[in-house]
Amino acid sequence: MAKNIEKSAKRYVKKGFKRLHAATKLAMAVALIIGVAAGALACIHFSKDDRFVLKGQTRFSFDMVEGSTTPYLYTEEGVEAYCFGRDVSGKLSVETNLEKDAEGRYIIPTDKEGVYTITYTVDALKFGEHAPNGQIKRIRVFTVTAAEEDGRNG
Repeated sequence: MAKNIEKSAKRYVKKGFKRLHAATKLAMAVALIIGVAAGALACIHFSKDDRFVLKGQTRFSFDMVEGSTTPYLYTEEGVEAYCFGRDVSGKLSVETNLEKDAEGRYIIPTDKEGVYTITYTVDALKFGEHAPNGQIKRIRVFTVTAAEEDGRNG
């Protein structure tokens, strides 16, 4: 029964459209084009200053110091995230394989060779998991490498 109603409705619309004057059809087409163009321009205008960037340095390199008890302490410099003209930095989530000290600084162990990261994601239409191109992440990388015998990194 629902299919019959749907078919009837489609026939009614087609007949109604065919009965319209040519000028009315032209006006409808022009209105559609103007509406699409206005929507595109509004979208471009409201998203022109959008950004998702890490403040400060994004890559750090350290020489491994065996037996060292003094790790490098990194104080977060922040992230700037704007989506459609609104600051969405408050919707930020952070994943890391680092621990923090009592003051909230990240502890980078310089006595252990490895790559340590802080990964930032933001829940926003343009950058989040439902973004057209997939979720966007920003990553801060800390690399601790062993020095060769001549003192140069390998």
